[in-house]
Amino acid sequence: MEGNFCSHCGQKASIGRITVANFLHEVSESIFQINRGFFYTLGELFVRPGKSIDEFLQGKRKRHFKPIAYLIALSTAYFLTTQITGQNTWVGDIITGWMNHATEQDANADLPEVATWFLTNYAYATLLLLPVFSLASYLSFFPFGKTYLEHIVINSYITGQQAIFYTLFIVVSTVIDSYIVGALPLFIAIAYTFWVYWQLFPQGNRAVNILRSILTYILYLVFSVVLLGILMAFSD
Repeated sequence: MEGNFCSHCGQKASIGRITVANFLHEVSESIFQINRGFFYTLGELFVRPGKSIDEFLQGKRKRHFKPIAYLIALSTAYFLTTQITGQNTWVGDIITGWMNHATEQDANADLPEVATWFLTNYAYATLLLLPVFSLASYLSFFPFGKTYLEHIVINSYITGQQAIFYTLFIVVSTVIDSYIVGALPLFIAIAYTFWVYWQLFPQGNRAVNILRSILTYILYLVFSVVLLGILMAFSD
């Protein structure tokens, strides 16, 4: 062997026994890849999200954290936060309250298990419906030439960043019990999506592009209802 690495397999020339330090390093590198662009991606998605995502799509990926890994990491942080604090999103609380009220009004009310799960687990359903949302954005912004898989990447980054907003406000809501604090992250998350699309698709008429963003949410709602109906039909 010559130099610091093996010319055939890339193994380091200097190795030692497994310690706590290098074990934790391996965990972060192989699972979370924190040392490979996580904080860079986090900052970029706060400052210039659309342009940063477009760079990733164009092939400048060395400094970026992978989109699915980013989504999983931040969704896991959100999940752990909800479990520790016992809090839920504003939308989730509204849906749960509505279902409880409906049950009290009609003792015979019995929603299918699939519908009940989707309604009471809004935040997690959002993750599962990411391909559906991506289909909606793909159709809405079809003239701009992004493929469906590229929209999966775009919305993975968006959803991961939205998980940060929900996580932060869940922590805040443990201190400040306010209707506004509970509702604010939902509107911030939607506004963030509009901002990303505004930067990512600067071509053409800006007003029309805003309408495309609105159309994305409308199609997403329609597709989700149709999918839920199909699942309910098969679950009967």
